[in-house]
Amino acid sequence: MSSVGIEKLKISNFRSYKSLELFFDSVPTVIYGKNGVGKTNLLEAISLLYPGKGIRRSSFFEMVNISNNLPWKVEALCRRKNNLFEIETYSDGKGRHVRVDGKKVPQNNLSSGLKIIWFLPQLDRIWMETSKDRRKFLDRMVFSLDISHAKRCAQYEKLLRDRNRLLKNRIEDSSWYLAIEKEMAILGFKIDNCRRKFVEQLNIVLKEKNIYFPLIKLSLKDHPVESEEVFLQNLIKKRGQDLISGRTNFGPHTDDLQGFYFEKEIDTKYCSTGEQKLSIISIILSNAKLIQEQNNVSPILLLDEITAHLDEVRKENLFSELLSLESQFFISGTEVGIFNSLGSKAKFLDINEKKSLSSSFFRKKDNL
Repeated sequence: MSSVGIEKLKISNFRSYKSLELFFDSVPTVIYGKNGVGKTNLLEAISLLYPGKGIRRSSFFEMVNISNNLPWKVEALCRRKNNLFEIETYSDGKGRHVRVDGKKVPQNNLSSGLKIIWFLPQLDRIWMETSKDRRKFLDRMVFSLDISHAKRCAQYEKLLRDRNRLLKNRIEDSSWYLAIEKEMAILGFKIDNCRRKFVEQLNIVLKEKNIYFPLIKLSLKDHPVESEEVFLQNLIKKRGQDLISGRTNFGPHTDDLQGFYFEKEIDTKYCSTGEQKLSIISIILSNAKLIQEQNNVSPILLLDEITAHLDEVRKENLFSELLSLESQFFISGTEVGIFNSLGSKAKFLDINEKKSLSSSFFRKKDNL
């Protein structure tokens, strides 16, 4: 199994941090402190070493430290196997730039060096949120195995906006639609196919490698599309209906991720809040195992308040699962006592109300 991790992290002008430098190794990192002291901000900075907008999906302008309004920057020394490489990403709030070993590269190049997956408290209620939220959750997992998936989704969304613009303007000339629809069919079929392939693979891991957490089976609401040609014909046939509604009513943008909770034999959306959280933990752990299986690499996990509302047994089961992954992971909580059983297996980082950091395992530089 390939060893992947972050050895050094430097943050400048990012959210609540003016300047911060930390050093890590392969053991888990426990980040603890009261609410509002910057735990999630630190995890968000780490998440920007991966393509996208980070764990909060905020605008880059919102990430700028408000006290000096200078461009933010996240730098890291990373390793994959025995190879070290440097990542630098920064923004003045208007866009994001990425450099690897000093060379400017597209964001997606980051996924070839690191694999990062995360849990946020908001995911506790993902089954009660909108289908769009669940699609984003699914697509982020698909991207962890197929780095072209995000680009295809972005291209499809642009075509979708173009088609919807024609519909809202009541354009009836078929030639205007056909050029867009042909491209939508190619991308839409591929997106649908990749999602279904991923769900099938993840279901195998959920069933065969899930030890402590609920058995969940995932599915997509709509039936699979047979081919690009069938996709295109469906778009053409539905133009009349779409003109009436002013939007495109067929395609992967209408799909929804569904979960079945085997223990109670019900849809996950009808489970209790606690059961819904357990189902998401089960899915995220299985995603990590699937990455290991498919890419022969251990992903980095960012886990924000994941132990909240777990009883003692479930909490210890979670720690056991995480340690068995042999991945570098960062886990946050409000009280250090939550993580006592990790003991010498982890390093502890205390962020107090003044944003100073204390740990014998970390060095600090010019904190707030």
